[in-house]
Amino acid sequence: MRNTLCDKHAVKQVVMMKMALPERQDIWRAEIKQFKITLLSPRHFLSPFKLLFYSPSVTIGQSFTQFIQSQTMIATKLLYQAALEIPSRQTLIINAHAHALLTSMESIDLQQHFKPEYTAIKNIGLSVFPALPDTSRLYDLILLLPAKNKQQTLGWMAEAMNRLSTNGKFMFACANAHGAKSYEAALKKLAGNVSSRSKSKCRLCSARKLSAFNASFAAQWLEDARPRSIESHGMISRPGLFSWDHADTGSSLLIKQLPVLRGIGMDLCCGYGLLTENILRQSTDIKQIHLLDADWLALDCARQNTTTWQNIVQWHWKDAMHNSLPKQLDWVVCNPPFHSDQSRDVGLGQSIVLHACQSLKRGGQLYLVANRQLPYEQLLRSELRQCQILVEADGFKVIKGIR
Repeated sequence: MRNTLCDKHAVKQVVMMKMALPERQDIWRAEIKQFKITLLSPRHFLSPFKLLFYSPSVTIGQSFTQFIQSQTMIATKLLYQAALEIPSRQTLIINAHAHALLTSMESIDLQQHFKPEYTAIKNIGLSVFPALPDTSRLYDLILLLPAKNKQQTLGWMAEAMNRLSTNGKFMFACANAHGAKSYEAALKKLAGNVSSRSKSKCRLCSARKLSAFNASFAAQWLEDARPRSIESHGMISRPGLFSWDHADTGSSLLIKQLPVLRGIGMDLCCGYGLLTENILRQSTDIKQIHLLDADWLALDCARQNTTTWQNIVQWHWKDAMHNSLPKQLDWVVCNPPFHSDQSRDVGLGQSIVLHACQSLKRGGQLYLVANRQLPYEQLLRSELRQCQILVEADGFKVIKGIR
């Protein structure tokens, strides 16, 4: 039996089998099990081949995470280098990422809604805002780094074109594996013109705001990206948030297991507030509840969804891995993320779970939902006096712990 390290020959054998016989899942899944290899979904295999086979000293998951992070950094550098070659009186960067090249730019407005990336930009001495600036201001140059969600990215693209002055330039850079070709086609449809070049598995695209700009497409894309009431549960959400258009299976399972909670608690990684809204509707004995999320856009939706209880709700835009959290709590509920950027990152979830445990007072209770295969039990047993799985269903588990 091979160990859990990524043996490049074993990986290649399984990958080639998967590509050659995609319909025979029974065969290549058996090979995966034999080599103790956790493979990614089929659409991810083409781009990270070389990286996966490069080093036998790291796991496949680690290799793919490094690949995604490197592609994002390459796209960021490519975009910023191109921007520095263009004379501009006023530049806007949507979904800005921290990079040393930013410090060489003049007259820039930066927007970043994700707290870790926002903090990284602040740490290099630049001003940055979670929301876009006033719509009355026009720009000569607008840059965009696409998000995971296509509707959100197309909305930003439309917003950018609306904010450009006549003949102003819009540019984006994106890894090929993240949909660069699709976004190039969308930009041509929106602007009526586009130019592009490729480098290091990324694509840099640009367009001018000319008479061919299609304002009706822009209006529709903006509408598609805006917050809205979701029919299935009546809460406000928006594209780009986790499970934005329906209640996710894990949270729904957790809600069914929750008792009537009392005292002071926290919804950690609250998203648009699905757990909190259900908790507050069930209990009249909540003294205070803290809603915490790293996504400013998610927290903005959570504010709207909990205005009925605004006298007992506190909203926190924080990075649960690195910022201080409320302490001495009676309870914490959490559906922790385990993806960073566009790759799986189990360590992210484990760090958040650790901080959730440390936020409890003695006797405080943690209610956690996670994918069944995620390894949280050992960590929980090291931090809590009691830990038990309440239910396993539909690929998820709900865990209760007492500190």
